[in-house]
Amino acid sequence: MPSWIWSVSPEHYPVFLKTGTFALRRVGRPRLAQIRPGDRIFAYLSGLKVVAGMFEALGRPFEDTTPLAPGAAFPHRLRVRPLVALSEEAWVSFEAFHDKLDVVRDYAGDFRAVVQQVVHPLPTVDAKVLEFLVRAREATDLEKMFEAYEAYRVARQAQEAAPAVGEAAAPYAAGPFDRAAAVEALIDYIEATGFVYAPWEVAAYVTALRTKPFVILAGVTGTGKSRLPALVEEGTGGTARLVPVRPDWTDSADVLGYVDLQGRFRPGAVLHAAREAMQHPTRHLTCIVDEMNLARVEHYFAEVLSRIEDRHPAPHGGFESPPLLAPGLQEAAGVSAGVRLSPNFALVGTVNMDESAHGFSRKVLDRAFTLELSDVDLTAWTPGTAQVPEPACWPVSAWYPRALRLAGLDEPDPATRKRLTTVMQVLAGANEHLAPAQLQVAYRTRDEVALFVLHAAEVAGAFRTREGTPVDPLDLALHMKVLPRLLGGSHPLRRALFGLLGWAVTGDAFTEDDARAVLDDWEAAGSPNALPGARFPRTAARLCLMTARLLEEGYTSFWV
Repeated sequence: MPSWIWSVSPEHYPVFLKTGTFALRRVGRPRLAQIRPGDRIFAYLSGLKVVAGMFEALGRPFEDTTPLAPGAAFPHRLRVRPLVALSEEAWVSFEAFHDKLDVVRDYAGDFRAVVQQVVHPLPTVDAKVLEFLVRAREATDLEKMFEAYEAYRVARQAQEAAPAVGEAAAPYAAGPFDRAAAVEALIDYIEATGFVYAPWEVAAYVTALRTKPFVILAGVTGTGKSRLPALVEEGTGGTARLVPVRPDWTDSADVLGYVDLQGRFRPGAVLHAAREAMQHPTRHLTCIVDEMNLARVEHYFAEVLSRIEDRHPAPHGGFESPPLLAPGLQEAAGVSAGVRLSPNFALVGTVNMDESAHGFSRKVLDRAFTLELSDVDLTAWTPGTAQVPEPACWPVSAWYPRALRLAGLDEPDPATRKRLTTVMQVLAGANEHLAPAQLQVAYRTRDEVALFVLHAAEVAGAFRTREGTPVDPLDLALHMKVLPRLLGGSHPLRRALFGLLGWAVTGDAFTEDDARAVLDDWEAAGSPNALPGARFPRTAARLCLMTARLLEEGYTSFWV
């Protein structure tokens, strides 16, 4: 069963215990909404740095403004019953457990980062550790436990006789999920935090992650590549875990795990995050692989890439992979042997392309959506006094794609069939220019571009610039899935680039003279990220940048 640690002020804990009601003001509300009847809750008294007891959730969270504690508003509440309510002398001190919990290691040993969130999920092993410590203290203090229980029973009877705390008047009811409204609310939430992203960037990221749980975020330093996934999880009730890549990663040991010299299995960072996602299937989790190309991705990430492509329908919805660990490691891995990429788990890599980083092979690029955050507006600024709205709690099913492949779609309606036909015709046109250079796209790319466009249609209004200009999702999909594969300076690539530029601008292949004329217009306009009047403005603008490099330096690539 899921377990949680709940940070409670020592002055309010007696009231919570007396009324059988845990409550909070505002911080922690998205996590509170995920608690279900039967979940275990460990009460941590902040300030005193102790665990005071173990409780069971009796119902779903609800809202109630009836006064609960003098001088404090706690509108977000949960009914609980004590499984173990320790006397003060038996409270479990912080020193007894802080170095034994995986959740503390997730925050580099800083337990404050856990309890500052008020309500935080606990991995299963952590819950067992705390339960053992609490039960051990209970066994040494039985007489006082009976006294505490009797006091609680009398208090509960008095509380039930008085209407001091009402029953759930406004429960957290999950109505039909309005995806378009939810994405708009997410855009507003991120805007209010002070970080600057165009609405289409948020919409494209969410849509790409839904289509395939592996996204690469590129862009110049300082554009918020690492922050965007964390903000999206924060604004949707999920969790983000950061895994910094080191240049010495040459295999999957640091990602998935290894067996040390003593024969013990040491789980890797991504395996640990995937295990956490499996332990909390009702909460979405994104693992941010930061500075992903400081080491060669195809070396340390090969097994994960393989599992991403080998996903299949999960029993309770969405798609999951086979176990991440190879059979040889599974034998030594114990509880980690069956860890897989679950439907509520996603991977996001951030990249900087400079002299310290490695390039990407086509094997990696073909398996990801590559989203570049390049629309930098230095005049955009939100005052620090802006009111940050309450984050929403998205159901995990909101992240499930309609299918893994086009073959898995239900019989499409006329509108869907029209979108699919358009995608196939556009990609076939692009392949006419890519094929001579052996750079053409195949079925995997076709299916992923098509599914991205179908998913984007459900939140079409969010695909817009900050000024409100619509952005074509198909244009973005071409930018993400086709252009990153263009690399080099050969004559076939040169012809492909000129042809593709003309195709993106007018629909017809360009000669070199045609390309130079368009480049002159593009540069005269200030080298914008979208070429006005083109069939695919953002794809055409990036092709202009790539063509300019090719003509000037004899070599080009998608990367800045």
